[in-house]
Amino acid sequence: PFGQAPVLEFKGITAYQSIAICRYLAKQVKLTGANDLEDWEIDAIVDTVNDLRGKIAEYFYETDETVKETRKKPVFEQTIPYYMERIEAIAKKNNGHLAAGKLTWADLHFVGILDYLRFMVGKNLIEDYPSLQAMEKTVLNLPGIKEWVAKRPVTVA
Repeated sequence: PFGQAPVLEFKGITAYQSIAICRYLAKQVKLTGANDLEDWEIDAIVDTVNDLRGKIAEYFYETDETVKETRKKPVFEQTIPYYMERIEAIAKKNNGHLAAGKLTWADLHFVGILDYLRFMVGKNLIEDYPSLQAMEKTVLNLPGIKEWVAKRPVTVA
């Protein structure tokens, strides 16, 4: 409807916005919370991960090299550690997951954008965070996901 991807067409409905699509699909495959409070917890961490993505993207896509250079240190020395330390603590508290103490679409969302975040910052964001490393491994070894990752086209850019 707005001329951009992603778009999901299903049963005569054209859905747009990646998070709305993720939330809908998560409900279909039971990767949501057990109640409204758990769904709220999931939504909050998904929004937080998107906040981090936005802050990194603001730096990465800056076209004025002088401005970009002034943004680099705060992003790498403050923003990324601030978010990653807290996301790691959340995963540790939730049995290696980002919400509700179980596998939810928040875990899949985070792992799904990790390659993009790595691309933008030029390093592995989770190298110092064992709970997030374990979560990534868990998600990437799920049936279906493992097979898709092995054959998918490279799309990071």
